[in-house]
Amino acid sequence: MNNQSIEFQNIKEDSSSPGIVRKSFRIPIEDKENVWVLINKKRYSVRDISTCGVGILLENNSRFIIEQALLNCEFSIFNVSIKKLNGKIVHLSFDKGGNLQCGIQWIDMEKKIADQISEIVFKMKEQLLKNGNISVE
Repeated sequence: MNNQSIEFQNIKEDSSSPGIVRKSFRIPIEDKENVWVLINKKRYSVRDISTCGVGILLENNSRFIIEQALLNCEFSIFNVSIKKLNGKIVHLSFDKGGNLQCGIQWIDMEKKIADQISEIVFKMKEQLLKNGNISVE
């Protein structure tokens, strides 16, 4: 019998657990008309937002691939428009309803833009946790 306590014993890895770990809080977006991203001149509804990216809904015939670079995107959230964003596709999956969803990570952001997005997400998170309503004013 092994005398080591459970805290010091190696635990077998669970091969069925996913390798994706979220590093930031994602805010769900209800207002699909006023929160969107423009990629290659096509507008996509934003499903959720974090300080470092967005989740969008795609048509099932979309031609995105994981690690694909997205150049010169525009992100619009309520009355704020942020242009010249670069990103990359970090995941593609189907949600419970069978809709194709995509995660985009913003890359190489200027500090001013990163701060602007962080401030918006922080305000939205506060409102969501406080009363469940989201707006940016």
